[in-house]
Amino acid sequence: MGNNVPMTTATALDEIFNSVGSCLSVEAATKLRDLRISEALQSQLDSWAVQNSEGKLGNEERQQYESILRTLNFVAVLQVKARKIAEQPSGS
Repeated sequence: MGNNVPMTTATALDEIFNSVGSCLSVEAATKLRDLRISEALQSQLDSWAVQNSEGKLGNEERQQYESILRTLNFVAVLQVKARKIAEQPSGS
């Protein structure tokens, strides 16, 4: 892309995720690919989701819920990149 061509958000995010992905070894990519949240966190998110859909989630809880969801979305995209690295045939 030229310097005077504005970058879209999607293009910028893809560039960032590709840069991070290129830093991962196969071992690190495998660990990231297999990463899961704890049952306690999943239970809290489920509770907040129900409260949110019922309109009963307070402002502070909503901020926590949304912040965690944004972080999990970020990790999920990294996991897609990690999956590609971890599943490459040896020697690639």
